[in-house]
Amino acid sequence: MLKKDISFLEHEYLQFLLMNYFIGENNIEINNDTYTYIPKGRITLYSESDFEKIDIESISLYSCKEMYVSLKNAKAIKQLSLSLTGKNFTIDFVLKTSPLRLTSINAPKSLGEDIEDKVIERILYLNIVESFYEKTLKGFLEARVSDNWNFLLKNFNDYLSAID
Repeated sequence: MLKKDISFLEHEYLQFLLMNYFIGENNIEINNDTYTYIPKGRITLYSESDFEKIDIESISLYSCKEMYVSLKNAKAIKQLSLSLTGKNFTIDFVLKTSPLRLTSINAPKSLGEDIEDKVIERILYLNIVESFYEKTLKGFLEARVSDNWNFLLKNFNDYLSAID
């Protein structure tokens, strides 16, 4: 049986998150609370054709021309750092590919006084990140197998083309 390489979907998932951020669709409901995700810090892109790797670190992605050029040149996203912000806290984490995984989860300092409360609080933060991952991955897969994917790509390419 011939195995097919579908690892490109990992990169497209990270591209999906980045595209939704730039078009303003970066809110997600988790456990009846609304969270906003924002790419921040570091993005790693690469080219499969010439194996060029580009690490971009920027406080403001909107003003990062190097990232726009890389995306216009069809560089795949290999790593994306995100902040997930709720009402009272922010959780930072990194999504990487090959294989697709969550790393470097940095949740707020625990407010619990005893060890049991601190552990429960940490588990709740991890559950929020896991729910984010599951919901956005499911949303990506639903978009990817429908006409919405081509519509989203066209909108994002139009957005990139409008940037000088």
